Amino acid sequence: MFKKYLKYALLVTLLTTVGQRVSAQESKQEKPYSQQLKNIEVFLRNGDFKQAMDSLDAITTRYPNADDAYFTKAVLFGQMRNADRALEEVNKALEINPKNEYLSFNIDVNKGKGDLPSAIRSLDLLMTKEKVNIAALNREKIMLLFNSDKKDEAFALYKDVRERAGATDTLDVIGATLLLSKDDFPAVIQVLEPWAIKKSPLAQVYSQLAQAYRGIKDPKKAIAILNTGVANAKDDYLFLDLADEYRLSGKAKLSYDYLKQAFLSKSVDFSEKNRIILSLLAPNSGFSFDQAQELANILVDVHPRVAESHVAKGQVNWMRNDLVGAQSSFSIAVGINPYQIDAWRMLMNVDLALEQYDQAIEHGGEALHNIPNNPVILYFSSIAYTLKGNYDLARNLMEAALNNGQNENAIFQSNIYSGLGDIYHSLKMEAASDVAYREAINLDSTNVSAMNNLAYYLALRNQDLDDAAHFAETANKLRPNDATLEDTYAWVLFKQGKYADALLWIEKAIKNSKSPSTVLLEHYGDILIKNKKITEAMKQWKSALARGGSSETNMEKLREKINKKSYVE
Repeated sequence: MFKKYLKYALLVTLLTTVGQRVSAQESKQEKPYSQQLKNIEVFLRNGDFKQAMDSLDAITTRYPNADDAYFTKAVLFGQMRNADRALEEVNKALEINPKNEYLSFNIDVNKGKGDLPSAIRSLDLLMTKEKVNIAALNREKIMLLFNSDKKDEAFALYKDVRERAGATDTLDVIGATLLLSKDDFPAVIQVLEPWAIKKSPLAQVYSQLAQAYRGIKDPKKAIAILNTGVANAKDDYLFLDLADEYRLSGKAKLSYDYLKQAFLSKSVDFSEKNRIILSLLAPNSGFSFDQAQELANILVDVHPRVAESHVAKGQVNWMRNDLVGAQSSFSIAVGINPYQIDAWRMLMNVDLALEQYDQAIEHGGEALHNIPNNPVILYFSSIAYTLKGNYDLARNLMEAALNNGQNENAIFQSNIYSGLGDIYHSLKMEAASDVAYREAINLDSTNVSAMNNLAYYLALRNQDLDDAAHFAETANKLRPNDATLEDTYAWVLFKQGKYADALLWIEKAIKNSKSPSTVLLEHYGDILIKNKKITEAMKQWKSALARGGSSETNMEKLREKINKKSYVE
């Protein structure tokens, strides 16, 4: 749960990379843009990503063969977790100058994207170059083959390299990974125990031995070998293994204590800690939100200049319903990295939850300034304007989100169409609204909001009632015990003249509503009157009138129903 081995991810130490490149420049012939590259390092140390990117764009515009500038851009995009742009820029650098370091970065980016065949092709090319570590590249290729589901080919290469070059603890750790995938625990112990006896400094020797001992049902030996590893390897990652072993042994306090030790360590990579935080927020993680909060606090203390650490803390705050704390964390994240789309999305989501619509609009404008035409930001900006009642601007933004979101997944596109349905309805563009809702449902057959709204608005207009009933019924199956959905289905059944069925569903809605709205109470009265329950209907209508909150026109119609003791269309 806590530690993942040999899992490929795009991990780039941006400042180190840029700094090394600048130092290399000083030892070689100065280039006309060398000083600009040095300035970029300063911008990055100050957290000014935009200025750094603008300077790099200026360099590559003026010097189109500046391969090192393209590479620095690639590294910057890698830090922003934008793998596609990182790959695009490093490939430009490779076309100009096929350096080993560019190929290595290309491999890392492809691994991060999960494009392992491309990574293998680049690796094979790198292995033909001079001044490369063939042993390390062979180990890399074994794991790439393994993760590409070419396990037999990977194991054959492992045995071949071991026979040709001899056994090493580094190579045998790779072999143990292959054996663990087959649950061949005795073989893992046979391969790695000699390295533990020799006090190997590799933490993976002890962590994989611990997995093997647990596999043969010997948890005490698993914990003992990990403690040996802590002494021999002095690697804080082993705290994560100890946390796992104690968790599996049912010792939650010890498990959490070792997690804290790992989080306090600067040598344990941020991405590993971030993954753990997210896993603790999952249902049945075995840890409380308070514990997750403490770890998130440690995370930002140890990694204060990493935007994602504040995003993680914001997510914990959100789960604890601390919306103000979440808003603060997400604000810090976008301040550090204004290109972090997820941080902007979460920040705007919190703004909307706090009903701070102007704030959401302002944040949307800032985000779009840094990330123009981003469909996610356009979508949330449109939602903010919708909630403000500015439907014309909301329409423009949501249509822009649609036009720029053609490459987004079907669920997100469905949400855009659903949003358009809401906006078009508010603008009294009923035909366009219906089309948008239907497209939302076609894209995502579980889009409950689109189904519910389309069903309700069709019922209001007495149109396509069979379709309305189908959508309302489906929505209730997908999300049972939701008062709003039950009210819609009751109202559709009412419009179909199925008054007894409508009564069953409206009573479910009343039961599942903590505070029935004016509309829900009025619907209840309407359905009761059609079921010849006059006294009860009058009671509900009067309760609706007393609650108020609806338009004066609706209130007048409600008074008319009470006066006439009958339903009024």
